[in-house]
Order: sequence, then structure tokens, then C-alpha cells
Amino acid sequence: MRELVRIAMVSAWLAIAWAAAPLAQVPTVDLVVAVPLVVVAAGAVLVALERLGAGVVGIALTVTAVWMLAAATWGPIGGTALLVSALAVLASRLRRTEA
Repeated sequence: MRELVRIAMVSAWLAIAWAAAPLAQVPTVDLVVAVPLVVVAAGAVLVALERLGAGVVGIALTVTAVWMLAAATWGPIGGTALLVSALAVLASRLRRTEA
């Protein structure tokens, strides 16, 4: 049941991100699909690495690189909103699995 809730949360986030793409004036359809997938995949990997004890510097550099990709394609405001919302969804997943 928990896995279904996690899948539903990430799926809902992706749907909202894809629906918000026209507001961010993303230039191509490829970037509308690819960038949110990269953001959520990188975030999921970082959550797993954090559980294994990854260093703060590596995590911070990866988050910065993913933000730069999002900001370059979705604009600074859209990219920041995309990254922050993805991290919020993934962090809520992390809290629920630890409880």
C-alpha cells in the first residue's frame, strides 16, 4: 500500500509539472518531458545515497547541477519551483519510509 501511495505522489507531481510547462514557456516538448524526469530521478538517487551516508558536499553539488539544468530550460523561477517541489515530494516520501 505504501508503494502505491509513493507512486501516486510522484505521478501526481509529474502531471502537475507537465501541466505547468506552458506557464514556464518551456521551448520544446522534449524539455517539458525530460527535465522533470531528470529532476525526480536525480532526487530519488540522492535520497537513496543520503540514506547510505553520502557526503553533504556531493549532494549539494548535484542539487546545484540539477537546478542549473532546470533553470536553463524552465527559467529561473520555473526551474526553482520544479526543483523545490520535487524535493518536497521526495522528502515527504523519505519521512514516511522512516516512520
